[in-house]
Amino acid sequence: MSIHDALNAAIETIPDCLAAGYIDMETGMLLGTCIKESDDAIDLDELAIAVANLFQGRGVSAFEALLRQTDEDSDADGFGEIAVFSNDRLNIFLRTREFPDHVVCYVCRNSANVGLVLTKSHLSLTSITAAV
Repeated sequence: MSIHDALNAAIETIPDCLAAGYIDMETGMLLGTCIKESDDAIDLDELAIAVANLFQGRGVSAFEALLRQTDEDSDADGFGEIAVFSNDRLNIFLRTREFPDHVVCYVCRNSANVGLVLTKSHLSLTSITAAV
């Protein structure tokens, strides 16, 4: 299965999902995309550039360091997921375990059920990372 096919399958199962992208944080490049509406293609390109700052920026890194101080048993590499709500969109960013420098991004309508979106997003990671 190709990365495009895996992302397309994910979009079909995630409620109100409009676009999905597979992003390499080292380069900020989209390694794969699937988009329902052409207007979301521009948004996904802009999100790909911002993802590295989101996961690896100074603010998040400092916050993760504080969390590690309180939980010394933690061996996590940092945040595994981040949900961002905007005016009309819910953006889900999931770091993959197999490739810690890669993030899967889902863009959904903000009317989507957040719990269901997160659950379905997590379920899609296996097939997406297998396609890489």
